[in-house]
Amino acid sequence: MKSLWSTERCIVVDKPPGLLVHNSAWAGPPERTLTDMVREDTGEPCVPVHRLDRGTSGAVVFARAASLAAEVTDSIGGEKHYLAIVRGRPLLPLLIEHPLDDDDVVGSPRKEAQSRLLPLLSSPLERISLVLLTLWTGRRHQARRHCKHVSHPIIGDATHGKGPINRDLAARHGLSRLCLHAWRLTVAGEVVESPLPPDWLGPVSTLFTGATGATGATGATGATGATATAVDVVGAARLALVAAAASSPAEGLSGPGSVP
Repeated sequence: MKSLWSTERCIVVDKPPGLLVHNSAWAGPPERTLTDMVREDTGEPCVPVHRLDRGTSGAVVFARAASLAAEVTDSIGGEKHYLAIVRGRPLLPLLIEHPLDDDDVVGSPRKEAQSRLLPLLSSPLERISLVLLTLWTGRRHQARRHCKHVSHPIIGDATHGKGPINRDLAARHGLSRLCLHAWRLTVAGEVVESPLPPDWLGPVSTLFTGATGATGATGATGATGATATAVDVVGAARLALVAAAASSPAEGLSGPGSVP
């Protein structure tokens, strides 16, 4: 299991798609999980302090012991950044302030949930885009549900997306899983990034070659050029973050792109 960063208290690992972070009653029969692999690799009783869906790839933080979990959780920065391939072509940054309930518990109360969508690249071949999602709260399936709320569902999302579209893109372009990647977070003041997953490299090159970089209300400009590569995607995401951070709250968050 690839380690992205570690200290004596925690380890950040790169989760591949298709793997559970840990077993649970709703996930079905017990199977070998990311937690099992991390414990085998480290020889320590590591515990995850957050989780990703089975289909999602990217950075997951583990405390090296249950007794350290609260401390490690508190050391994680207040925002997490995801790369996603979504349906449609968003033109402006969107602040999404849409309360969410626990979608596994009928009648559970809705709680505050806040995300931001920054458009990076729009495909010239299909009506899809590569976007940067920033989550400030951690509600269940927040990224997926907020993308659906603004009519840009994540490709491969069987619950919140469109089945025929997902199946078509899987058959023609190999986008056969939830197209969501936990790209960047901060732990104990250290910025940790997960590289673009290998299963995205071919589809990104095919679908976003010659793509137009999106320019939105924050002034964030994505990469442009003849070939879309992992370097282009990560570079566009970093530029978008810098531009968003330089924006005033009125420009970057509560402007015309806001969605209640």
